[in-house]
Amino acid sequence: MLKQIWPSFETQQAEIFSNRSALSWPEKLNVPLLVMHGGRDSSVKPQQSLRLAETLQQLGKAYELLIYAQDNHSLTQNRDDRDRCIVYWF
Repeated sequence: MLKQIWPSFETQQAEIFSNRSALSWPEKLNVPLLVMHGGRDSSVKPQQSLRLAETLQQLGKAYELLIYAQDNHSLTQNRDDRDRCIVYWF
């Protein structure tokens, strides 16, 4: 799927990921953020969200971090709580 979205993905993977990663530009995040992550996410390591939260904390940004320790990338095991938290956040 990545090659369909970015035809140059194989040769520009690092640049694409860097441009899309909030870890590369946290100072530009000027709205409160709800960061949710599954502890067993096989697509994105939970450490990414932990690093983002740590950086947001250092920058004095408003955020909330929720990690569902046994859940996956889509948080399907905690769907009801995930959705409730999202609605409440907004």
